Amino acid sequence: MIRILLTAIACVALLFSSANQAHAYPAYAQAAYDNPREATGKIVCANCHLAQKPTQLELPQAVTPGQVFKATVKIPVDPSVQQPTGDGSYGALNVGAAVVLPEGFRMATTEEMGEELFAETEEFYIQQYNDEHPNILVVGPIGSPEEQEIVFPVMAPDPAEDDSVAFMKYLVSAGGNRGRGQVNPDGSMTNNNAFKAATTGRVSAITEVADPFSPPTDGPAARVDLSNYYSPVSIVTIDTAAGPVDEIVPAGPQLLVGIGDSVEEGTLITSDPNVGGFGQAEREIVLQNPTRVKWLIAFLASVALAQIMLVLKKKQIEKIQVAEGFV
Repeated sequence: MIRILLTAIACVALLFSSANQAHAYPAYAQAAYDNPREATGKIVCANCHLAQKPTQLELPQAVTPGQVFKATVKIPVDPSVQQPTGDGSYGALNVGAAVVLPEGFRMATTEEMGEELFAETEEFYIQQYNDEHPNILVVGPIGSPEEQEIVFPVMAPDPAEDDSVAFMKYLVSAGGNRGRGQVNPDGSMTNNNAFKAATTGRVSAITEVADPFSPPTDGPAARVDLSNYYSPVSIVTIDTAAGPVDEIVPAGPQLLVGIGDSVEEGTLITSDPNVGGFGQAEREIVLQNPTRVKWLIAFLASVALAQIMLVLKKKQIEKIQVAEGFV
């Protein structure tokens, strides 16, 4: 029974770790954080995706109540690079994105966005972050062979219907990640990391364990706890004056050391397989009062009309002056 339970847990972990499913985002953030935007303004995806990568956000300068508009997140992706999946094999990068809208803004429904905008968004499964925050939208994972543009259909609120909304300038934040993260929700490291030696000494053995659920009953595999691992691992044994120290390296990164090599504490013993990262962008948008726009247009029209009348009056006076000069 315990064996079956462990196998089931491993299957769930595989779903949350593999690049083909890539549920590391946004599911991890949704489970761990009530609000993905911290008080500092940072989007929490950066807590697990440690490398910094560019992300762009495009918005209209101003919108009116009840207007449906596009918030476009651009995530540059190099199609030539690959990342380690949860089982150690390599695959293409996936992308995900989150858009933190002001309170009152929400995702537009299919009927509200119309056919043209629906065609731009139908390939993405966009969802609200949770029931408490319909103004926060997330999407992912998305397979991305090239630069990805994710279009979020947004409905602007009406202050006449929502007292919490006012005609003013608002800040919109967006985050975009590509590839798997380096930290799990429990704080442990994923296999998408570079691993370092925990002590100074000489590498005396490198033990390959193909099945962590059935490890050897002797040697380094018997000295370490492999209960949290479901894919092949390597155990690097470093001899020190105090005795052997075993380092567990999950499948994915390439070992840089061999038997007989001397290592120092803190030096890399694997390559760094991470080719992804996270980026955040912020833009301002104005919720404009249509009445103000109408009065502004009327004012500009009256100014233009007054200018025209002044010019015409000036021409009339000039003609009179010319006529009086010939009398």
